[in-house]
Amino acid sequence: MKKKSEALAGEMESIRAMLLDLDAVEEPTEEQVEQARAKLDEFTALEEQHRAAVEHEEKMERVRAHAIANPEVREPGAGVQIRTKRDPFENTDGIRAGLVPLSEMRSRALNAIEDMGSEHFTDAHRERATHLASDPMIARHMLLTGSPEYHDAFRAYLADPVGYRGTALTVGTDSQGGYLVPFTLDPTIILTNAGSDNPFRQISRIETTATDTWNGVTSAGVTAEWLAEATEAAEAGPTFANIAITPAKAFAEITASYEVLQDSNFGSQLPRLLSDAKDRIEATAFATGTGTGQPKGVVTAVTAVTASRVTPTTGGTFTSDSQADVYKVINALPARHRSRSSWVANFATYNIVRQMDSSGGSAFWANFAGPTNPERLLGLGVYESSAMTAVVTTGSNILLAGDFSEYIVVDRVGMSMSYDPNVRGANYRHTGQGQFTAFWRTGADVGSVNAFRVLKL
Repeated sequence: MKKKSEALAGEMESIRAMLLDLDAVEEPTEEQVEQARAKLDEFTALEEQHRAAVEHEEKMERVRAHAIANPEVREPGAGVQIRTKRDPFENTDGIRAGLVPLSEMRSRALNAIEDMGSEHFTDAHRERATHLASDPMIARHMLLTGSPEYHDAFRAYLADPVGYRGTALTVGTDSQGGYLVPFTLDPTIILTNAGSDNPFRQISRIETTATDTWNGVTSAGVTAEWLAEATEAAEAGPTFANIAITPAKAFAEITASYEVLQDSNFGSQLPRLLSDAKDRIEATAFATGTGTGQPKGVVTAVTAVTASRVTPTTGGTFTSDSQADVYKVINALPARHRSRSSWVANFATYNIVRQMDSSGGSAFWANFAGPTNPERLLGLGVYESSAMTAVVTTGSNILLAGDFSEYIVVDRVGMSMSYDPNVRGANYRHTGQGQFTAFWRTGADVGSVNAFRVLKL
């Protein structure tokens, strides 16, 4: 049975939509103005009723919770203990209309994450989603796209996007159309482990935003001084700078025949396909992206500053005799960042570095087996980036070291999907194929370039 608060929320949502339509009229008639006033009064009255209904229902929940905590409390005439658990996805109309308190949305999202089975979430995914749920806008996104009904509707949409006529998929992306991928399938939320050839999500600072731009603050800190007795102190206050990262839009298109779309388990394959596409395009962007219409790569940002570039002993070369150049890179790192730093380079570059340690000792290259004991170079972790150059020539940025907490990756929450049922060939005739387009938004930039050094040949 639908709760009273849910029924009231539905009425309020209908009135809200009507008021927005009336407000959009540039030159309303007197009748429309009067209608808007009446609807505003009605909305205000319903809002008060909804508040009272929610308060009453919360009190009843406490009564039921008391019965759960005290087994001796039982319903009159009943021989069983009262046990209730609130559905985190109830009253989605109220959530969509902004009628559910922010604190309640967060707690509901945490309950939804806890209820997700292992077929959806690993422990790492659950930890990531729990962290994100602290943002009420992301918690709202989870509640609107995580219910079993939404999952069922999304699978039905994938199976028959042309004939689908459901009602659960009502959450658009910035009013641009398309359907949001359920949060349990969204790589932005679950953050699948990228693997060793694209290490940036493993070692960088990851931020998630529900707005168009992420804004951060940087500072060089406070300068202290030694001060003699009765001597005026110098002004040592910090100066601040703003860093703004705007997520750029990425696309992944999946084309398949009508037969494949109808007969295969496309819905279960979707997370793997999207994660792979997302990983490959980001592997290049996070390393060498231009920052224009795509994330700014860490190599791009660091090499733009002369002070962060390290020159080799012999220009244009990097061989098994270049051990001194590796030391030059780590020596150039500021002390503040050195202990937190990691190496990133192409696999071919590391093969050259391995040959430098001819004695096979552990002071230079420490080789341990297993993912929990990675290889280390001069005491710092070693990570492979297939997008970094393997070409040894003048101008190559071949070896990077730095504190990757200063490389900030910003995800705009919510991956969306649209469908074109009529793919056409070169002659503009139908090919008997449909095409899904997934799109998401990600940005990246360096917070402090001084945290990195790169060997530029």
